[in-house]
Amino acid sequence: MRLLKNEVDPRLVVTLDRTMKKVDKGVNGLMTFGARNDYPQLMERLINGSPTGKSTANIYAKFLSGGGFENEEINKIVIGKDPRGKNVTMIGMLRAVCQSVSKNNGFYIHCNFNNNIKIVNTHLKDFKTIRFSKPDDTGYTAKLLASLFWAESIYSKPKDVIEYNVFNINETAFVSMINEVGTIENFKGQIYFSFLDTEYFYPLSNYDEVYLDLDTENQIQLFKNRQLRNGFFKKTILRLQPQDNEEKNESLAESARQSLGADGDGLWIIEDNVQADGTLNESSAYKFDQLESNIEDKLFESWEGSLSNSIRKAAKGMPAILIDYENSKLGNTSGEAIMQANRFYNAITADDRAYISESFREIYSNFDNPILSNNINWNIKPLNLI
Repeated sequence: MRLLKNEVDPRLVVTLDRTMKKVDKGVNGLMTFGARNDYPQLMERLINGSPTGKSTANIYAKFLSGGGFENEEINKIVIGKDPRGKNVTMIGMLRAVCQSVSKNNGFYIHCNFNNNIKIVNTHLKDFKTIRFSKPDDTGYTAKLLASLFWAESIYSKPKDVIEYNVFNINETAFVSMINEVGTIENFKGQIYFSFLDTEYFYPLSNYDEVYLDLDTENQIQLFKNRQLRNGFFKKTILRLQPQDNEEKNESLAESARQSLGADGDGLWIIEDNVQADGTLNESSAYKFDQLESNIEDKLFESWEGSLSNSIRKAAKGMPAILIDYENSKLGNTSGEAIMQANRFYNAITADDRAYISESFREIYSNFDNPILSNNINWNIKPLNLI
């Protein structure tokens, strides 16, 4: 069944904007992320639409989460549930956080508490659904606003927005938050946030500088798809002189198909009265012609390598061998090349792993579980591909 056009041609309208401004309208005001408040939404679509972008993001995330926490006792501890109601373990949360970091350079974790200011469960918030409320005169903001509709309208309606307190386990501040809502049962919890890029109010994606390359790679895919759908491959034309004996013509056509082997499906059969110089005459009952393909398969061949290289550089300088396996010759020297790339990329991403592990220590040292609250080793094991 032929796919609908909107299923195979999801165009990206690239109007990327990094503007961050205060908006007084809407719910308590907010800090927009992009002029249309859709920067993370657009970056996610650009990354997911690019084969190199999505692959490098996934590989970067795997290197961040590595082999899980060095203290393996904490990896399987359940600390919450996902949107489908499935248990989330510490290692599962680590992997989810690293996926968010790989595309957004940051993450948000929602924490629910008991009266003892101990966290009882956590879950990862979708990065693109969170915005900060408008800062006060000192530049501080104590509220985060969650909505599924930021990209649709900057001025989301109050019913579409949930307001959360920023993570703060100071006893005085916590008691004040509870008093504000009456009881712990009415408390919506707090959101812990952490950004690996702190140059601006919100973190820019690692792929910010190559967003046009991500889009170009996506558009090349669409171009190839249109060529294959709307163009044609090389065809063989069998011209037959009109004859009264239809059975003889069918036999001749079948013999022609068999002689063409695998290309037999590309055979067109037409009846033709063309004479002598044009070819057919009474002594020649048939003639073969070739119709060349109009598909330009090498049009963007040089571009693709250049685009891939630029996108890999944005992904923390990811070595080509980690993604372009067909060129890596892994069988040689017992995989020495990929082992070197593994060591190199682990070194490049070491600081990011350390930053993430420190964030986990800050959150889960306050979890209502003695193994987590007493844990002193939050290091993440580097990934070992071989």
